[in-house]
Amino acid sequence: MAIITLTRQAGSLGDEIGMLIARRLGYTFFDKKEIEKRIIAKGLPKEDFVKFDERKPKLLDRFTKNRDRYLNYLSMVILEIAKEGNCVIMGRGAFLFLRDVPSHITVRFVSTKQARLNHIKEITGITTDKVALKLIDDSDKRQAAFYKSCFRYDLNDHSLIQATINTAMIPPDMLCDMFVAGITNNVHKEIEEAGQKKVCELILAQQMTNKLIFEHGLHIDELWVLVEDKKIILHGVTSFHATVERAEMILESEYAGYKVESKIKCVQDNRFSKA
Repeated sequence: MAIITLTRQAGSLGDEIGMLIARRLGYTFFDKKEIEKRIIAKGLPKEDFVKFDERKPKLLDRFTKNRDRYLNYLSMVILEIAKEGNCVIMGRGAFLFLRDVPSHITVRFVSTKQARLNHIKEITGITTDKVALKLIDDSDKRQAAFYKSCFRYDLNDHSLIQATINTAMIPPDMLCDMFVAGITNNVHKEIEEAGQKKVCELILAQQMTNKLIFEHGLHIDELWVLVEDKKIILHGVTSFHATVERAEMILESEYAGYKVESKIKCVQDNRFSKA
C-alpha cells in the first residue's frame, strides 16, 4: 500500500499517466473534481474552493480566515485520502502535506514546450500556437502563484520531490511499467505500517489545529501542531502568553494522555504596558 502524489505542468500528460498508474496498481485516482467534492461535503462553500484552489488569491483574500479554512479543509481531505491508502493524488499541494510519510512517493511530470503545446492543442481543439501557448503560460503562472502564496514553496525547487520526469523522453507505458515495478518491489509491510501511523498522527494534529483556531478562536499565527506518539508540540507566533496557556489547557483537557510542549513564540504587545 503506497500513497502516490503527482504534480505536473499543463500539457505534460501528467493526468493521463497518473490515471494509467492508478489503473495498473489497482489504486484510486483523485483529481480536482473528487477533492472538490470531498471538501465541499465537509462544509466549505464552493465559491471559496473556486477562489483559492490552485490559484493565487487576491490581495485581501490572503489575509482572511477563508483561505486558512480552505487550506485546513484541503489538508484534512488529503490526509483522509492518504489514510485510505492505495491512492494516486493529483496536484493541490498534496505532496507537501504528506512529505514526512514513509510510504509516500511523489513525482513531478514536466515536458518540452513543443510537446506540451502539441498535447494542449490535441486535447482542447485549439488550432493556433499563440492561443495554446497563452493557456500553458497562464497555467504555469497560476500554479506557481498558488504554491508560493499558500505554501511558500517554489515549484522550481525540487528538493521535496523524489523524481522529476520529462514525459517527452519516456513513453507513458514504459514509465508506468517502471513506476509499478518500483512500488511493488519496494513498498513493504513495515513501510506501510509506518506510513499509516504517521498519517494518523497528521490527521490528529490537523484536528487539534482546527480546534484551537476555529472552534476556540485563538489568535496564533502560522500555527503548526506536531504529534509524535503521545507528545504534542506547538509551533507558531502570538502576542500574549495567556493565549499559549489557553492552547495548552485546551489540548491537555480534550486529549487525555498527551503531553503538550509549546514552542510558540510570544511577541508581547507592550503598547499598553508603558508608564
